[in-house]
Amino acid sequence: MASSGAPVIRYINSPARHTMALHHVPGSDALPLLGATSGSTNFATVSYGCAVAWLSPVLLKLTDPELRDNPFEVVLSDRDQQWIDGAFAIGGSLGPVLACWIAQHKGPRMALLLSSVLYIVAWLLCMIVGSVALLIMARAVIGAANGYVLLAVTLYIGEIASDRYRGALGCFIQIGITLGILLVYCTGPFVSYLALQAICCGVPILFGTVFLYMPETPHFLVQRGHQQRAVETLMFLRGARQAAEVASELDEIREYVRRRDGDDGTPVRTIQHLKRLLTSVANRRALLMSLGLVMFQQGTGIDTIISNSEQLFVEADASLGPVYGTIVLGVLQFLSSCVTPWFIERTGRRPILLASSIGIALTLGLLGAYFVLKRHALRLAPVRWLPLTSLVGFVTLFNAGFGPVTWAIVMEIFAHELKPIGVMLCVIGSVVFDYGILRLVTVLITEAGFDWAFGTLACVCVAASAFCWKIVIETRNLNLLEIQQRLRGIKVVRL
Repeated sequence: MASSGAPVIRYINSPARHTMALHHVPGSDALPLLGATSGSTNFATVSYGCAVAWLSPVLLKLTDPELRDNPFEVVLSDRDQQWIDGAFAIGGSLGPVLACWIAQHKGPRMALLLSSVLYIVAWLLCMIVGSVALLIMARAVIGAANGYVLLAVTLYIGEIASDRYRGALGCFIQIGITLGILLVYCTGPFVSYLALQAICCGVPILFGTVFLYMPETPHFLVQRGHQQRAVETLMFLRGARQAAEVASELDEIREYVRRRDGDDGTPVRTIQHLKRLLTSVANRRALLMSLGLVMFQQGTGIDTIISNSEQLFVEADASLGPVYGTIVLGVLQFLSSCVTPWFIERTGRRPILLASSIGIALTLGLLGAYFVLKRHALRLAPVRWLPLTSLVGFVTLFNAGFGPVTWAIVMEIFAHELKPIGVMLCVIGSVVFDYGILRLVTVLITEAGFDWAFGTLACVCVAASAFCWKIVIETRNLNLLEIQQRLRGIKVVRL
């Protein structure tokens, strides 16, 4: 028997070893069908992106002293803006709890469908607002919808994804978010306040219509005793022509449901899952890794920059105006997020995270250096290109790395039976830390200046690279059972 301090090495004869996760079953139609299902699923996150970018064009309208496009007939004060930000964060903390409960009792598919209702209500509230108080309430509902949909999408993709495409499909979340951001950037400055709300409201309506035809996850169907429907869903997702091709996978799902519900068939309470999450060494390591990643992801200041990009271009006096500079950022965000799914399984997660965090730190440092020059009234004409170049590098590196890869890891790092509560804690941590960073940056800009704000964010990114180097494990080419073995300290070696 190995000593307690020696590493345990387990040899795997085949990379196709079955696990509790869904895996790839050969079929010529598997990838198109799985990709189409995942694509329609992640269309829900387009609304998430719209909600994040919404403040960028709207804030300029609501703070315009001439009140040219302001439904309140009063300029939005700094205190009102703080309430709007706070309501968004409070709603974002409550949304994941609701999504977790609905997903466990009604299924991930129904949970995702209901997200469209939340967004529609929120955007309708934004359309009919007659006071700042109603706008604050609307932002709270939008925040709840954002936290809700982020958890629901992660759970749904996690239960339909195969091991072969798990990382790539996890990156689809960021593609949907950046598409929503681009939509608002391209329309917000050129349409009225009411028209922008109508455009944003159309997104969840379209998603609900498309996703209505998507299947429930095989895990939930087995849990409810719908064995035949589970087989049909697996055959659809894997492109299988015969039930025998998915028989072994169905057995694994049955075992997963048995582990989740307990040996006696009694559902395990959430508090028991939380206890297991905190008492097991492997589960604690998964929670530390995932929470650390989502917090450092928000620590880059991405949402703060996205929500205030037009104002940032105005302050920087950049060579390209605020409207078109913001559109350039939106286009590059979307394009860079589309690149990651193609190479994440080739390069691995850790190299992408390390390169992305170091690159983001450099771009934020350059942006801070520009504002140092501006603070000391130095000649800026030769470097007016620097703000746009730095922001382009920032959004490109974030959306090609830290943005999508973080949620791909969160989706795969938890044991299946602990995934709902684990992802819920990650989403809540992301929302809370995002708000904390927003308040920190606001205070730094007010009290010290933009140079100190961006310098601080650059330091956070340096810490993020150290975290990825020391804490994050590589999960490339590992199925979910092997990931759990790595978390327990068992080194998996393929023969």
